[in-house]
Amino acid sequence: MGRLIRFLKNRFIEHVELRTDAARAFRATVAFAVPLMVYHRLNQPAEAMFVSMAALNLSLPDLRGAYRVRLGILITITIVACGSALLGVEAAGSLVGAVAAMGIMALFGGVWRHLSAEYGASMSVSSALLFLLGLSQAGGWTAGLHLAALVGLGGAFAIFLHACFWLFRPQHALRYAVAETWVAVSDMVAAMRSGTAPDNQSRNESLARLERELRVALDRTFVILGAEKNQKQARLLAHLEKMRLEVVHFSMRVIAFNTSLESILERPEFARCLPVVDSVLKALSDAARSVAITLIMHREENFAASNVRLQRCQHLIKALDEQLAAIPSGGMWANQVRAALDQVGRVLPRIQAALQETAERTASRHFFSAGLPDISAYSIQSLGAWIRPASRPDPVLVRHVVRMAVFTMFAVALYKGFDIPRGYWIAFTIMVVLQPDYGSTRQRAIARIGGTLAGIVLAGALLWLKLPILLVDAVATVTAFFFAYFLKRRYWLAIFFITINLVLIMESVLPPHSDFMRMRVLATLLGGGLALVAARIFWPVWEGENFPKLLVAAIRANRAFLLAMSASFGRPPPDATSTLMAKRRAENANRYVAASVERLLSEPAGLRENPERAAALSTYNQRVTRALTVLAVQLPVAGKTTDSEVSALVWQIGDALKNLARVIETGCTEADVAQVTMELEKLESEYAGAEISPANLTWVQLAKTIAEIRAMTLALKMTSTPAIL
Repeated sequence: MGRLIRFLKNRFIEHVELRTDAARAFRATVAFAVPLMVYHRLNQPAEAMFVSMAALNLSLPDLRGAYRVRLGILITITIVACGSALLGVEAAGSLVGAVAAMGIMALFGGVWRHLSAEYGASMSVSSALLFLLGLSQAGGWTAGLHLAALVGLGGAFAIFLHACFWLFRPQHALRYAVAETWVAVSDMVAAMRSGTAPDNQSRNESLARLERELRVALDRTFVILGAEKNQKQARLLAHLEKMRLEVVHFSMRVIAFNTSLESILERPEFARCLPVVDSVLKALSDAARSVAITLIMHREENFAASNVRLQRCQHLIKALDEQLAAIPSGGMWANQVRAALDQVGRVLPRIQAALQETAERTASRHFFSAGLPDISAYSIQSLGAWIRPASRPDPVLVRHVVRMAVFTMFAVALYKGFDIPRGYWIAFTIMVVLQPDYGSTRQRAIARIGGTLAGIVLAGALLWLKLPILLVDAVATVTAFFFAYFLKRRYWLAIFFITINLVLIMESVLPPHSDFMRMRVLATLLGGGLALVAARIFWPVWEGENFPKLLVAAIRANRAFLLAMSASFGRPPPDATSTLMAKRRAENANRYVAASVERLLSEPAGLRENPERAAALSTYNQRVTRALTVLAVQLPVAGKTTDSEVSALVWQIGDALKNLARVIETGCTEADVAQVTMELEKLESEYAGAEISPANLTWVQLAKTIAEIRAMTLALKMTSTPAIL
């Protein structure tokens, strides 16, 4: 029986808990469905709507940290939600009071965002929704307390569900944070397989997105582990830090391997190797996910399963290496893939050794509970660790909050002044659509309007069928699941499902009619339009002004990454930054540039400055980082290279990146671009006659880096949309 329970727990962790979207969707579905069905059974549909919506919203946050910290976050969000609902009911009877209260809610939303970057946004949106729902009720202290009690009941049920899920996490809170990084790298490796996308472009886009998600997970874990100072748990912290470093080394080598594959995938002589390549990538992905489970469960049987998977990876790597070595015309390209593959194989035994400490820890402490106590769980600092305000308010956030307050107050004035049925959706649409910059606002507006219209059409068809209440509840529950699942994946799909959900549960209060659907569409259109006007006219933040700064920072981060390796080329690095830290900064900088390009593409065509050029520059700089990652993996484990030409080339490339960043920073004049181009041409011609040995893989990566820098200088001259980037 105990073995069966452990098996089911393993499967639950692998397929639900380690998949954040699935865990959130499962939790939100239960939170929504139970109070909905209970109150419908009690023939109280109005109460069902409020309790279910409160439970749904408060079950959505993905919490991290010690369990007492999580509990503190949930209680805080619940108290804020209850107070918001009470304020809404109290202000409902007065136009002036409603408008003023809306302004207060918008300002407090900015305060939540300032205090906590991770939870502030969700707290702001959920409290605004409950405030606006309270604003639609008849005023009065008694009614307000009743509504606040319903919201509190929904919040209490959401807290109960969160706590129930914690029972399925028999691990230290920090273990789960490190395990998330292994899950992220597992997803990234799985995306490298050739059959995961219909074409190479979709595969590359998916891979780039997962690389950014991995970088976010690594940064989050780096901060979480660095914040812990408890000396009593120093051994565990050291072990988890070692596992975090191993996932960094592992991801570096797998990315280098995938990059080296790009040059041979289309070569016919390598076709027979592709099935083994796919098997290697699948085995590496499975092994990384198994490591995550072992970190959480920290049992001997979990380590044994992970050990088998890691050994399978080593066997498949050896088989692939033998196939590559047998290709007579492989030459330099095959050697490059084999070198990257060898580096992946070298890191696997280190992972096994580091992971064994997890299993040994259980063996030596088998008389303790499987759930280890949280580090600093009883410290005051840990309870407030989720509140990390910036040293000073961000001016962009201040402008955004003021703009939000003005326009939501105007929306509430329209709603109350003209007594628009369900007009509170105008203000709520502004709350969720309006972003600090125009590009993000436009993306949100399009997604929300499109999802709402599609959801209204399908919901209207369902209402026309006059389904029994049990079937209505079942459909609403299914839509709640997909809303929570797609909330951070596909925003327009999340809006599509939540629209159906809201129509069904709100129309269950009254006889079916088209008023709700019609006003929902009109309110969404009006709210989205006001949000676009606010972002377009009042204190607009244009991405064209921000992109060059981010790109310059990314280019300089690549230069720092390159020079951090200079010790291996016979010269001391310019500073004490480690290669891993320099790589982390370069990848983060690329992530910010990629997000900037997405916002830039959403800006008005007449105002954005050559988005195709921005996308090209972003792509080429990302490729520079990947080439440098391969170079870092191929560096000798100890000692220095003796090739003086390579050492000189490294510093000249560093100078080229420095000059390129300076040109972009000062305005990209034709003369400056021409000067950088001439320097690169001189650099290329100087090494064009150098003899390239198939074994000199370092030279190959440096040559690729020069080519990508040259491509960036050509991209700077782009004035029209090219056929293919």
